[in-house]
Amino acid sequence: MYLATMQIEQFKEKGYLLIENLFDEREVELIRTEMLQVIAEDCPRRILEKNGSVRSFFAPDHSNEIFEKIVKLKRLVIPAAQLIGTDVYAHQTKINSKSAMTGDWWEWHQDYTYWKKDDGMPAADVLTAMIYLNDVNEFNGPMLLIPGSHKIGTVDEGENISGDGENGNNWFEEYKTSTFYMTALTADLKYTLKQEEIARWAKQRGIESAKGPAGSVLFFHGNVFHASSNNLSPWDRYSFLVTYNSVNNQLEAVEKPRPEFIASRNFDKIVPVHDHL
Repeated sequence: MYLATMQIEQFKEKGYLLIENLFDEREVELIRTEMLQVIAEDCPRRILEKNGSVRSFFAPDHSNEIFEKIVKLKRLVIPAAQLIGTDVYAHQTKINSKSAMTGDWWEWHQDYTYWKKDDGMPAADVLTAMIYLNDVNEFNGPMLLIPGSHKIGTVDEGENISGDGENGNNWFEEYKTSTFYMTALTADLKYTLKQEEIARWAKQRGIESAKGPAGSVLFFHGNVFHASSNNLSPWDRYSFLVTYNSVNNQLEAVEKPRPEFIASRNFDKIVPVHDHL
């Protein structure tokens, strides 16, 4: 699948592009079924909410053939390459879970900040394709975005860390206890945008919510401002996210690299496969 010029221009202007029904009902049901099996595994790749429900599960494609194939599908890889302008590889993959009545919030942030500071990614030539596994409406915690905010560049807000090392000062101890992952991946995010920054740009650009039916895909730039609220509705909001990075934007060496399942250092370009699941 190739994007039209108008779609590419929309992405450049707003920092995101929503394509509805890119996956059909049968495919969505298949992915959800596989997802439920994957997230049941108790392992370091599984991130839990404070209430014990699953928040995220990283690199499901490392152990599941369906997710492995999704990452390589033409309908995702070709648009990603068009929007970035080069061949791509998969920097990160994960399932995000906002379960009905329990799904927690994601604070306002830019994804690229993490990839730059924690993974050594040189430039923001990166985007994420988010596959909706449920209908996303105004009630079940849709992603909120500020259109055009990716043009601002990377806003360096510093780290949200406490003085006792719990949020990133003692990496190896935190790695052992999984606290290290929590600082970047739970509701208490490590790098967040200040209220005044959000207010300033929201006044100029507004805020939009990325609502759409199950099977839709949201492509969004690594620097676009985004967040989401708690899911207080009776409807789940599950999604599978693939972050595609330019093959020319390979990670540099860092002192304390994050695990491969969070930040891949396999920079081989993806050869797209047939779209059938």
